[in-house]
Amino acid sequence: MALYIPARSVVPKPDKDDPLDYYYLPVTSLVYRARLEMAIKLLGGRKYNALLEVGYGSGILLPELARHSKRLVGLDLHPNPDAVYKMLAHEKVKAELHQGSLFEMPFKDGEFDALICLSVLEHLTELDKALTEFARVTKPGATLVLAFPVRNLVTDAFFRLVGYDPRAIHPSGHRDIERAILRHPDLMLDQKAIFPWPLPADVALYYACRCHKVA
Repeated sequence: MALYIPARSVVPKPDKDDPLDYYYLPVTSLVYRARLEMAIKLLGGRKYNALLEVGYGSGILLPELARHSKRLVGLDLHPNPDAVYKMLAHEKVKAELHQGSLFEMPFKDGEFDALICLSVLEHLTELDKALTEFARVTKPGATLVLAFPVRNLVTDAFFRLVGYDPRAIHPSGHRDIERAILRHPDLMLDQKAIFPWPLPADVALYYACRCHKVA
């Protein structure tokens, strides 16, 4: 089943820094959509009882995630859920949207059997704390898909080209995040995916991995 992306006209841009437009431009869409496809593939083609997207942003991935879950929940810091709810209504998708920090999520222990978090962890320095909270809200055996850009000369050049200091916006590189996952006692890394494949991770553009919550 092909990845579903809503039309640009119905997807809101929650703030000026959201990369929404890159999903629809001729060249950048190849990379931005490929990272979503890679992450969805890592979910494993099953339907989860309760799936949480941490950092849902514009909500662009929520209609696709609805195909993979019976209950869909999103969490983000931005205070603009109404525009995302409007898009979801247009797409006939039901989801619960919450505003809050990923370090103190408003959910019960073991509430979700799947969690997906794309292009968020690279913005953090307290990786262990974030992963501990991810583990807290997921049940034993849960699937966690975590994805983030690769740090290298090419990606640094891209971010500088579009007006950002890559170290300021991404204080954690892909290897920092991978090491944090590998040392976390409650998470087991099961599978990696790199875009574009088959480049080695350190010279690619994007890195995604599937983990499970240790029982």
